[in-house]
Amino acid sequence: MTIGNRWKNKFEQYNPVAKYRRKKMQSKLRNRNISFLTPNCLGGILYHDLGLEFMSPTINLMMTQKDFVKFILNMDKYLAKSLIFFKHEKYACPCAKLDDIMICFTHYETEEEAEKKWKKRIKRINRNDIFIFCEERDGITEEEIRKLSALKVKEIVVFTVNKYDDIPYALYIPRYHKCGEVGNILARNYLTDKREYEKYFDFVKWFNESDGFYDISEYKRC
Repeated sequence: MTIGNRWKNKFEQYNPVAKYRRKKMQSKLRNRNISFLTPNCLGGILYHDLGLEFMSPTINLMMTQKDFVKFILNMDKYLAKSLIFFKHEKYACPCAKLDDIMICFTHYETEEEAEKKWKKRIKRINRNDIFIFCEERDGITEEEIRKLSALKVKEIVVFTVNKYDDIPYALYIPRYHKCGEVGNILARNYLTDKREYEKYFDFVKWFNESDGFYDISEYKRC
């Protein structure tokens, strides 16, 4: 690790602005029993920032958006399956097949740890308070986005690069339209600790006030 990286890590650890931001977020949150399912690190970041117990098996791992949609549309089927670990030619982290989808446990050192956390957090899922997030990328299609309306969950939001005015849970982000897929919404300002996604959506308000009708219009910031 370079000297520059050491200072950066120290600053992140003790940054008073970041601590104040997280404290403010936590003070606003009233709904503290959410199961937030995502295909990337957004779930883990929000759980950490909000000081919540991990009540979702998709924390600290990665799936493609297409695999994630398959997973959540048939969640009970997939959760009943066993993880089959294998050595991935690209990723050094533990990777596993769950039936016909692939999961990369990006924040775990061993297969044993990954499987233990996976099983532990499956048991914590709050079926009455499931929130779903995904993005229009990795080849996900409009048809797949529309299929999410069949889910029996508390709320859904999909960040998109195309306008779908008749899909109440689709959040169109114009800046990514020409890119063809949603960009890095996890990018962070290291001085303020704010993330890119905060420009577009108020997750804390969404967790607090969602009524189960999949209408995200009140929580948009763009």
